[in-house]
Amino acid sequence: MAPGQARPGARANTRFIRIRNLLRRGSDDPERATRLYSLVHPVCADDRERQAFVDVARWSASFSSDDDRTTAVLVIDTVEHVATACFAAHPQPTLALLDQVDGFLPREPRLAALRARLLATRGRLEEALSSAQAAIDAGSAHARALAANIQARIARDAGLGYRPGMLDAAIATVSAAPTASWRAIDVAAVLSTRARLLWERAAWEDGEAAARTLAEADALFERLSVPPFLIQTRLRALDNLCFDAVVTKVGPAACRRAALQGHILGAAKVAGFPPDPERFDEPRRRRILEAADRWRNLPSGAVVAFVARGDEAELLEWTRPAARLLRQRWRADLRLVLVDRTRHPRASALVDRMLALAQVTPAVALRVGHAPLAMPCITAILADRVVPSACPLNTETVAELEALPAYGTALVVGRDLDAELDDLALYDLDATLLSFRISRLKKPVHAWLKSVSDIFLLTP
Repeated sequence: MAPGQARPGARANTRFIRIRNLLRRGSDDPERATRLYSLVHPVCADDRERQAFVDVARWSASFSSDDDRTTAVLVIDTVEHVATACFAAHPQPTLALLDQVDGFLPREPRLAALRARLLATRGRLEEALSSAQAAIDAGSAHARALAANIQARIARDAGLGYRPGMLDAAIATVSAAPTASWRAIDVAAVLSTRARLLWERAAWEDGEAAARTLAEADALFERLSVPPFLIQTRLRALDNLCFDAVVTKVGPAACRRAALQGHILGAAKVAGFPPDPERFDEPRRRRILEAADRWRNLPSGAVVAFVARGDEAELLEWTRPAARLLRQRWRADLRLVLVDRTRHPRASALVDRMLALAQVTPAVALRVGHAPLAMPCITAILADRVVPSACPLNTETVAELEALPAYGTALVVGRDLDAELDDLALYDLDATLLSFRISRLKKPVHAWLKSVSDIFLLTP
């Protein structure tokens, strides 16, 4: 009998075995797509079905041994899928399911890590951290990244902005030296998490403190920029290295690698590569260069809209690049209109940090969240059109906007900003998008910077 194959007998057609067998098929398998959810749902909602599921899982795991853990691994795979599917609507029964499985598969790090992830989605962070630590204690290197992220969330939730030392415990968790038993995916998770937390700390620090933190982060990005790490991990690391290399004036070597390996437009400019339509996205490069011309030629008194949307994690990596771009292109005679489309106070604080680093004070600050009619109203006023009847802004704010000089351009930062870009395009208002998320617009009309190094096509 092949390892993991369903054993004959009454249990071969049980719900657990059918779910397990469907999960072993490819995600594009039509039978899996049509039958899996209907098999899983009763385990979520019915105590008797859940108990029957656990009983067969225990029986299946009993065939595992130290020499052949195939059946135990398949049990964990199956439980992980079911628990993930059930947890949103049935959190307590799902946790009870995990407790039952812990009874016959104790100290399984994947199960402890799964519990930590599920608890974290509910905001039960202290419990989640305890489960993540249990996964670490059971031998999971990957759980270090999970624990560090939970620690960072706990620190962030303690207050707005940044407090010196608030991320140090999380960084320490992912500062353990890799051992020979760590898989490449574990090393990547730990190093990437540590580098990202250091970048976050550097975004809030100033002067020498920021420089020291960035040097530590860049050493990690250097390690992540070469095999055996996945290509997307390597390219993001090279992009960050290129940006920091320009800021710290250490030379174009990292940008040369980013241009050759990742075809990053801004890196190609820094490295001195000529236009090459076969290697680089020439239409996107031209739109960015046209945006650079518009920034250089903004008329005196022109309005620049700064539009930000996304959560703190989505805005974090753009904090220093966006601030550098705005600071280097800013003139004392321009007027900034802040349109804060974020929903969380910490994301809003990060937007304020961008402007503080840029040393730019808004003439008008609009904290409108995701109010659906706010952006259409703002763009109409900036375009000197009739104020929409459904405009949610109060009369004083409308008057402030109407009193501003002529519109110049916009810097749009974050993710899921297609609606904002559509509103700007409706009145032919120029904009530059800074976002890792690909636009859904079929024919983009705005400049799009999708790598942090791309700002060097816009800055001197």
